[in-house]
Amino acid sequence: MTSQRTIAAPGELRAALLELFESDRDQLDAVCAAPGLLPAGWAGHADLARAPFQKLSTETATAHRDALLRFLAADVDRLPMSDEWWARIRGWIDALRAGGPQVRYLERDVVHTRVVSRPDETYVPGGPLGVSESELDLDLVLSGREHVRARAWAQGLFDRAEDITGEVERILVESWAGDLLSPEDLYLKVLAEYFEPMLNEMDVGADDNPELYRLTDFQRSAYQAAKGILRRYGGVFLADVVGLGKTYIALALISWLERTYDQRAVVIAPPKVLEQWRVLAEEFRVDLQRVSMGKLDDLEDYSSREVVVIDESHNFRNRSTLRYETLDRWLRPDGIATRRVLLLSATPQNNAPEDVQRQLALFPDTAARLPYAGESLDDFFRRVRAGEANLSELLTHVLVRRTRRFIQDNYPDATVTRVGDDGEPVEVPLEFPERVSGEAQCLRYRIDEAYGGGLYERVIGTLRDMHYPLHDLLTYVRPQKLDDSRLAGLRQAGRSIRGLYRILLLKRLESSVHAFRVSLSRLCAKLELALERLSRDGVVELRRRPNEVDEEGDELGDTFALEADVFDREALAAAIAGDLERVRGLERAVDHDTGHDAKVERLREYLSHRPPPQHRTLVFTSFNDTAEYLRDQLGQRHGRTAHVSGSTAGVQDTAKRFAPRAMRADVAPEDQLDLLISTDVLSEGINLQDADTLINYDLHWNPVRLIQRAGRIDRIGSVHEEIHIASFMPERGLEAGLGLETVLRRRIQEFLDVFGGDGAVLPAEELPDPERAIPAYTGEALVEAERADET
Repeated sequence: MTSQRTIAAPGELRAALLELFESDRDQLDAVCAAPGLLPAGWAGHADLARAPFQKLSTETATAHRDALLRFLAADVDRLPMSDEWWARIRGWIDALRAGGPQVRYLERDVVHTRVVSRPDETYVPGGPLGVSESELDLDLVLSGREHVRARAWAQGLFDRAEDITGEVERILVESWAGDLLSPEDLYLKVLAEYFEPMLNEMDVGADDNPELYRLTDFQRSAYQAAKGILRRYGGVFLADVVGLGKTYIALALISWLERTYDQRAVVIAPPKVLEQWRVLAEEFRVDLQRVSMGKLDDLEDYSSREVVVIDESHNFRNRSTLRYETLDRWLRPDGIATRRVLLLSATPQNNAPEDVQRQLALFPDTAARLPYAGESLDDFFRRVRAGEANLSELLTHVLVRRTRRFIQDNYPDATVTRVGDDGEPVEVPLEFPERVSGEAQCLRYRIDEAYGGGLYERVIGTLRDMHYPLHDLLTYVRPQKLDDSRLAGLRQAGRSIRGLYRILLLKRLESSVHAFRVSLSRLCAKLELALERLSRDGVVELRRRPNEVDEEGDELGDTFALEADVFDREALAAAIAGDLERVRGLERAVDHDTGHDAKVERLREYLSHRPPPQHRTLVFTSFNDTAEYLRDQLGQRHGRTAHVSGSTAGVQDTAKRFAPRAMRADVAPEDQLDLLISTDVLSEGINLQDADTLINYDLHWNPVRLIQRAGRIDRIGSVHEEIHIASFMPERGLEAGLGLETVLRRRIQEFLDVFGGDGAVLPAEELPDPERAIPAYTGEALVEAERADET
């Protein structure tokens, strides 16, 4: 080579080098060697990590070279499909064919230093080539004698290396910017892509996974399809409808990844199902670590894990939450996600297509580009929102989802293993219980009677007229203080927190008199304390991340005190005092006027006609205060009764007492529960199909929650021929003769009137919507969920 060529030792081959060396293209000699920044998982990577300066074996060097080329191909696939990048890649293809750039691979030597040596100087970066210099901790430019020595060293590497220019050229030619296909090749490509899902399921005989015997035929089919998706895209969405065994499929995949690639997994799941994952991991004989969704900081203890499984992944549909940010930071510690990802959710889209986008964004950056049309994932979902693209165009390639009808039509002879009456496993035909829901199961009650006299009307009016200053502090900030950096959280939240708190009060108002009374007491105490601190200490307490509230109305995140002079102190004090007076008035009225609880009486009536000792019954409510209240009101008059929530101890033990057959627990008959009252702590990921009756005690705001709850008892393994799903709906005195839809629209409009202008700034999933709520009461929501999957 002549002295005028550029010699580069970039470590790994990445797409960014095509731009970095564009001006050097025709005079470039590049040499690659281990280790480079490659995703873990190729054979021998663990040995290299243990002995980072030892020569590679021939087998390890071959595996590293293959991984290096696969990384380049995947990185090129992820480039934006723009005219600029198309022209750049075409330029490189032409240059490689003309013999300009040369790319070589140093077979067994290990090279940790990156250099770019041009004729007049040598550059030694402090990180990967292609990263902006401003992002690097240190970089050096060598000249004179040191430049000559470095250039000679780089030239020596290049001279000893094996030529891989042809393979690099092939990768670019086969990329999206490569040569046009002939008609015959295009025809074969169309056939291959059309039949790809079936082809992915045709390697059962080659799979020696010893845990496959635990799966039914239809679960094995999902497992094979998911394997193909994982190989190509590094992630997969397991989204079978509730009750078809996504956990078993995931565990079989974990076993395959562990045995084939020596990769270990960590599962992120709601806390109440972590024990279930532990038990099943032992059955499947896999090395699986577990992290609660509420303790994601614990992920730092498992940074060496190459696979992450996210159970109930729809909980990561909001990118602005601390939960999402913590997970994303762990997945991308250096800005690049490399772990394989298994997402499990029967309801991946709660509201908008963006729910799915944010979950897919957790897929690794080092695998093949997701097969969407457009320059970027953001661009594709923009087109979906605009009706210019269909989400199924993408999901077909990354999602495994089957419905009951699909299973029944395609696997008519399927069997499942069920625990028999003698406690031993027995094979039985796969059958689903008939679901009884709809208007006949709608439990209407008089909400105005629950509050007594004209109190309900007064409550609605007061909630509409209150100012909620503690949840709307930005309104009271002095104009000259609006740019204060300490108010960043307030600026980000805007007025949404006030709206969220109003929603919370309305939900608790409808849930139970007791829950609303507790909310008034808590709000009164907060207002009193805020007024005292403002007048006595001259400070206002804020949350650092005021964009989420818990079920008690508390904003999440650490608190800090801010001097009152940042705010219009007089106006803020007046607003707090005004709301305090209103809340105290409501407190006195609720304590005085409520007596007979029409809603509880309606529940008692239902339970007397369908007794829990004969029909094991699960009652869901959104609030722990309501759950405790119902437990106290019902006592043990309807069989053995208990309640659970996120704050109660022994949730798993209580669930086992309620559903010992489904949870494989040995519980004496006299210790089993007939009636269980639960918050949504049990609405996801847990098997409770010993029950045949489910009651939703609160007004439906989101039918997705209904589907998740119903899935606790509407599952494979149910011994019941039919299950009943009933739901409470509030009505007022003159509405008794009106149809369900009319009453529901009136109630929702009544609540929307309370929001006023706040409704415009709230997420759609938080607002009551009659078009979503009505199907939840008619039973159509459960039917439509499956019908949509079949079209």
